[in-house]
Amino acid sequence: MSTTTNDDQATQLAETHELAATEMDEILSGQTQHRAETDAVPPGEIRVTDEFRQRLRELSKLTPGRGLTAIACDWAMIVACFTAAIMFPHPLVWVCCAILIAARQHALLIIMHDASHFRIVSSRRWNDRLSNWLLAWPVLVSTEGYRQNHLAHHSHLNTDEDPDWTRKEGKPEWEFPKTRWALAKLLARDLCGGGFLDMLKAIGDLSNQKPKADEAKPRPWGKLCYYALLATAVTLTGMWVPVLLLWYLPAFTILPVILRLRSIAEHFGLEGEHDLNMSRNFAAGPVERLLFAPHNVGYHLDHHLFPSVPYYNLPQLHAALLQHPEYADHAHQNDSLLGLRGKSVLNDVLPA
Repeated sequence: MSTTTNDDQATQLAETHELAATEMDEILSGQTQHRAETDAVPPGEIRVTDEFRQRLRELSKLTPGRGLTAIACDWAMIVACFTAAIMFPHPLVWVCCAILIAARQHALLIIMHDASHFRIVSSRRWNDRLSNWLLAWPVLVSTEGYRQNHLAHHSHLNTDEDPDWTRKEGKPEWEFPKTRWALAKLLARDLCGGGFLDMLKAIGDLSNQKPKADEAKPRPWGKLCYYALLATAVTLTGMWVPVLLLWYLPAFTILPVILRLRSIAEHFGLEGEHDLNMSRNFAAGPVERLLFAPHNVGYHLDHHLFPSVPYYNLPQLHAALLQHPEYADHAHQNDSLLGLRGKSVLNDVLPA
């Protein structure tokens, strides 16, 4: 399979699901390398049938209620953590709540990532409004800035034109394999606030992204009004201490650790020989899903292959892809993120 043969069409598919059948077929032919039954299929490509194309078309349809329900559940957990911390002002309770809140901040960013592909609701305007109000602005980023960066990452994966790759290439902290001690020191640095400046720089880079000519420019006064209303509400309710300690402190200490682990899992310690091992999928148990891999983020390889599929349909996409021997044989799959045994992401990035 090749997902880079027609970048413009692949990006168009990632951005909208409201396509005529003929348009979808043209785009899918750019997203997938269609091989005749008698053709030999090299590693990194799969033989795409009309049946699979139809299945992909079905899986690319939005079910807005599922995404909105997930957002509501994430915010409900955040509110519950704030409530528990205020009702039980014990340091251990606050630490546990801070960890859970950082994990939910990550969960919100995962759905914001879907919004960057216009995968929340069918209206692009409301897709971005909901994403900014509920997902991006609370953690100081913008959907529009992230989108421009992220779609370039999709179009030029792990090349000099991939902004994510160039930002990390050549930096010792992103060189793997790495010893357990070196990785532990790196994560400890993030946890102690070392990732704070990196995060501020990333926020600045995303916020300063210039929109494309055909993309509506975000209105800065809207964001200013949003933060002014939040600051007023926090002041009137006397919640500044909980907000600073339970929202912003975790965002600049615990969240960078989570984001680093996820970034490592997505694109590092890989062969990088073809599209099926330029990224990876990893399974996650209940604890890993709660803390590091919410909303099916472990299906990252499948997302790169078919970004039109919303996160809640990725398990079905994965099941459909496994029916292709080429995918089953050559896709990079891990059975956990941090497992010390077996084929975990951790063991991929540590020396043998």
